[in-house]
Amino acid sequence: AVVSTQSTGETENEMSMDMMMMQMTFYVSRKVTVLFDIWDIKTLSGIILTSLFWCLAGFLYQGLKYFRGYIHRSCQCGTEGSILGRFLSSGSRTGYGAIENSQGVTEVDNGGSTINWRLHLVQTFLQMVQTTSSYFLMLVIMTYNLWLFLAVIVGDALGYLFFQRHSFDNSDHCN
Repeated sequence: AVVSTQSTGETENEMSMDMMMMQMTFYVSRKVTVLFDIWDIKTLSGIILTSLFWCLAGFLYQGLKYFRGYIHRSCQCGTEGSILGRFLSSGSRTGYGAIENSQGVTEVDNGGSTINWRLHLVQTFLQMVQTTSSYFLMLVIMTYNLWLFLAVIVGDALGYLFFQRHSFDNSDHCN
């Protein structure tokens, strides 16, 4: 059934299509809805605080990427001085089959490559957090609000500048 509104003459279907249209070009405004209907910004202070939040989120996203690499390097290189490395990679790594280490954590050796299940679970959880946060950052950029776009990009760039400064250093390898 097509219902017509009295004031504009539009059908209900046409009205719902107009309400579902999304901004597809960049615009400068302090009025924006971010991710959820309840996050509806209408004030200058609201857009400033939201931009600072997403700038921090972009910064922390790079920190999470660095932290995942740090965990991988400290466990792979067997850094005994690292508390995190000892916690995640402790145990003997000889032979085939199931291995129980000093903390009672079972590791499985698959043809010479031991899988530390504690490390793998931590890395899996961090991967889930990283993927979720990257999609949220992408959706914020897709609001096409210039202020939010710049906040995410600047936060990501500052995070890269701060956290990834040693990622191309050749002294990071185990040799």
